[in-house]
Amino acid sequence: MSYAVMTSNSRRRFLQTIGAAGAVGTAALAGCFGVDDDEDDVEVGDEVPELQFVFPTSGSNPDRNELGGFISENLEELGFEVDRQELDFDPQIQQATVDLDFGLNLSGWGGTPERIDPGIFLYDMHHSSNTGEGGRNGAGYENPDYDEIAEAIMAETDQEARRELVMEAQEWLAMDQSRCYIANEGGVHPYNAERLESVNPGLGEGLNGFWNFMEAEPADDVDQVTFGYSSDIFSLNPMQDLTTPDRQFIRLLYDPLYRFDEGGIPTPWLAVDEPDVSDDGTTFTVEIREGHTFHDGEEVTTEDVKFSYELFAEYSPTYATYLSGVEDIETDGNEIIFQLEEPDATFASNALGQIYVFPMHIWEDIDDPVNEDDEDYIGSGPFQFDDWEREVEMQLSRFDDHFEPPNIERLIRVPGDEDALVDNIESYEIDMLGVNPTTTQIDRLEDDENIGMAQFDAVGHAFMNYNMRRDHYKDVQLRRAISHCVPKTEFVEEIRGGQGSVTHSPIAPAIEEWHNPDVDEFDGDLDAARETLEDAGYVWDSDGRIHYPPDWDDDDVQMFLSVDG
Repeated sequence: MSYAVMTSNSRRRFLQTIGAAGAVGTAALAGCFGVDDDEDDVEVGDEVPELQFVFPTSGSNPDRNELGGFISENLEELGFEVDRQELDFDPQIQQATVDLDFGLNLSGWGGTPERIDPGIFLYDMHHSSNTGEGGRNGAGYENPDYDEIAEAIMAETDQEARRELVMEAQEWLAMDQSRCYIANEGGVHPYNAERLESVNPGLGEGLNGFWNFMEAEPADDVDQVTFGYSSDIFSLNPMQDLTTPDRQFIRLLYDPLYRFDEGGIPTPWLAVDEPDVSDDGTTFTVEIREGHTFHDGEEVTTEDVKFSYELFAEYSPTYATYLSGVEDIETDGNEIIFQLEEPDATFASNALGQIYVFPMHIWEDIDDPVNEDDEDYIGSGPFQFDDWEREVEMQLSRFDDHFEPPNIERLIRVPGDEDALVDNIESYEIDMLGVNPTTTQIDRLEDDENIGMAQFDAVGHAFMNYNMRRDHYKDVQLRRAISHCVPKTEFVEEIRGGQGSVTHSPIAPAIEEWHNPDVDEFDGDLDAARETLEDAGYVWDSDGRIHYPPDWDDDDVQMFLSVDG
């Protein structure tokens, strides 16, 4: 018997089938789960604690909000109590990502180009070294056996051997379910086709992509482009870099040595050429451009680069891990030399492609760089900061002295409710939208000849985090049972109108080289959820509530499975 929820109407129909009267409905539900309400002497352990479930509001993300409601209903039908906490974007980031105050967290990771390499999703998000504040392992997943695989992925330079490790890592993650990966959310982003002659939607990002902001071509009489997004920026401090929307604008203001092209390959940017790598793979020598300046007119030097890398290595909760293997950094004229302790297959993409260059003359006197709120945000990037009124708008302008200035002269970022932003696109008040409209809105927008629709494939994903710092989420069988309550196909087909694809892995099918299609699958099957719990010894009481096995011991809980069984 499966009660995976697809629509609100189906939920109501199900409730009607178990009886309108309270006593009759409760007895029917308890019996459905294999517990006879006359068997008062059934031995049970403590009731499983209420599940604290954090997910977006309908204004922040209507698709995930609807999915969060369906997951909650499935969990309640299975016998859990659920504390639904619907939060707007910034409060959700603060509570679930910064404060780590959650049990379950329905969120997502954007598919920025640097995430085409599997190291980000497999090492950063799952290695035990990244479970602390600011780290990307928000689930608190600490599996020593998995750590060995993740470390090998980062070090292996042979492509085929690395691919085998990547396939194995995805098997581990699907079995252990520290996160339930749900869907790769490709889609369409609308834009004003009269004011913009062309746009460049990027893989995984659509109109949020760096190259779109660089290459979008305004009409001749357009000197200002307004971009709408469903949340405000959390922080423009590159040392924090907590969310994808933050990163998408930070990288407009600050330059790295290498930029990721549209295929996810790091290409020279502040650097003049590819790095010169020693035969043993432990020395990277990079020559930087001469004559490039920060927004305040000071020249960018190798001393700024060295300072920035040392600053990130010491303070950054996100990026320090990329620099842990750096033994020494030296400068020689216009060259900077990185000496590594051992070869690192991801050093070019992670360290050289994702560390931003700061002006040393500003940041060298800052005592707490992670929490610094620099009101000028001076970098050397293609856009420079003008003004920011939180929850209203952010203003950037083209840095005309940049070696690759963008086509857009002035860029205005406007946060807001998704429905309101779609209305603004339709009324031509904004020029581009960086979120997916609903299927109904898409149908409406496509009828307007002045609105263009930029389609893109996904690299990032929607997922549900389990907070393994809390005892009940340490049990791998409990996590697997909860994952069975997530109706992934219905999310893609019904809620998103077929936009995107179901996934069971952090590596998207669009990245064919690295994606493993043969992993454990979970997709809205309450029969499988109930069977998983029964096999693990969980028991339902006469009210249909789930209890631990009678002999439950937190110290002996099975936290992980293994590939070899």
